[in-house]
Amino acid sequence: MSDVQPTAVQEGFRTSHRYTITADIYEHFLAAFRDTNPLHMQDDAAKGCGFPERVMHGMILGGFISHFVGVHFPGANSVLHAVSLQFKSPCHLGDEILIEATVTQVVPAVNVVALDMIVTNLTRGRVAAKSKLQVGVS
Repeated sequence: MSDVQPTAVQEGFRTSHRYTITADIYEHFLAAFRDTNPLHMQDDAAKGCGFPERVMHGMILGGFISHFVGVHFPGANSVLHAVSLQFKSPCHLGDEILIEATVTQVVPAVNVVALDMIVTNLTRGRVAAKSKLQVGVS
């Protein structure tokens, strides 16, 4: 966990963290949000759309990004101000995900750090998403 003040972080700073889309995470997402789209629930429905198996909900990656910011970097006492998230390729149950973040701007006057993130699906060997964030830190 990090407690980062904007003045302690410089533009160009990089950090990363790994996640896995487990059955537990998938089931909890379903229970919380009830998105039962067959593409996310049934392998046959996903195969009918050209995917090898059911596709995980994109916002599971959003949850990983939230965890990354709140726990890994910048860490405690940080809050998301803005998130732009572009999904590039689907993820599937069991996939290992790497989030790599780069600080692109530090604004000490308003305690904000801007980050660019690349979310890579290590299991499938491709970029799953890209994100730009503004994070308030105190």
